[in-house]
Amino acid sequence: MKKNKVLIIGPNFKNKGGISRVSQKYKDNGLFDDKIQFLSSYCDGNIFDHLVEFLVCIFKLLYSILTNGNLKIIHVTAATHGSFLRKSIIILLSKLFGKKTVIHIRGGGFNIFYDNNSSFTKKAISFILNQTDIVLVLSERWKEFIGNITSNKNLKILYNPVVIRDINPESTNENIINVLFMGRIGERKGAYDIIEAAKHIKNENIKIDLYGDGENNKFKKLIKEQNLENIISINDWITGEQVDKAYTNAAIFILPTYREGLPNSVIEAISYGLPVISTPVDGIPEIVEDEVNGFLIQPGDYKALAEKIDLLADSKELREKMGKESYRIAKEKFDIKIILKQMRNLYDEMLNQL
Repeated sequence: MKKNKVLIIGPNFKNKGGISRVSQKYKDNGLFDDKIQFLSSYCDGNIFDHLVEFLVCIFKLLYSILTNGNLKIIHVTAATHGSFLRKSIIILLSKLFGKKTVIHIRGGGFNIFYDNNSSFTKKAISFILNQTDIVLVLSERWKEFIGNITSNKNLKILYNPVVIRDINPESTNENIINVLFMGRIGERKGAYDIIEAAKHIKNENIKIDLYGDGENNKFKKLIKEQNLENIISINDWITGEQVDKAYTNAAIFILPTYREGLPNSVIEAISYGLPVISTPVDGIPEIVEDEVNGFLIQPGDYKALAEKIDLLADSKELREKMGKESYRIAKEKFDIKIILKQMRNLYDEMLNQL
């Protein structure tokens, strides 16, 4: 470890998932330097891989604390279940050595995770949040919820960032309207509702492309059994230029999810000037304004999903109008330049208090 003042701890850059993708954006855009360093606490793989990665993280953390007198702030990114447990250990260890701590709640369904636990576990979760110097959340809704389970008044919102680029025009193939889904293939993200929606879509020029990991084989089987292969295609998780190509070729983005934090895929979609069809859960209404840059439907309402896809597919003018609003929202709220400045200001404020 270099003689850094801030150590950010989170999942490995190479992992699949939105949190790792955000961390990669931070890395690519210069957040990590001599002052701010990153340490991996979790990697994709089996239980043994997870354990080894975490133990190595603890060793490196202790080594850095003991050898780097400049280290003042430990910033952990946490989701639910095992992620929160691991980060709780790191928070307590950091406080033991007198370090300032930041816990960044970034996983979807944290309210369900909290509500479904025992009273003892709820108290333990609240205890960790109370001990932390600053709690970062992804949206106003998460700030309200977290504020109800902790006495900690240092709650701040930090949006997931996106790199703003020139808007790419939608696919020049006027005969095909590409609808894009990007995320974990499973019930939580509403992937199976897409199958049901496809049965009700009237526009014959629509092609739905799904990219992600999860229950891909089960999903493929259902598509084949229900003769939807001409409408829906499912692909594995993609990265880099493949992601850019997928968004560039899309005309509409969909995420009929049941629970979220602040979905990185939707933020990316609006940065490409895409109209979005999603659900009004958690932080999504802070990205998608209903009937402004897309449509918000209720989770599980696959008929409404089909209706809104048809509505956008039938009107290039509406897609372009909503797409421009998406791009405006991305620039005003989620530009990585804005988010990086907010992060650095947060660290500077904490350091100035020492």
